Amino acid sequence: RKGGRKHVFPLAQFVDGRPAAGIRELLAVIANPRLAWFWLTRPSPDLDGRTPLEMLKHDRVREVMLAARDFSPTSNPNGSRV
Repeated sequence: RKGGRKHVFPLAQFVDGRPAAGIRELLAVIANPRLAWFWLTRPSPDLDGRTPLEMLKHDRVREVMLAARDFSPTSNPNGSRV
């Protein structure tokens, strides 16, 4: 539709109708939503081959955030953006 804007959110990121724990924090580290989704849905060697999204759904936010900081080229060691 011309001039209209629709936001689309992948259903896989939701648990009981709410975003999985850590999604907001993850987007602060990996600011590009498409890149964040790509990373979330691929097995990570930093997470023993599990996907970050799977880990978030099991409340493993700290581990996912550490891996995200390693992945993101715009994050420094203390976790803030550069």
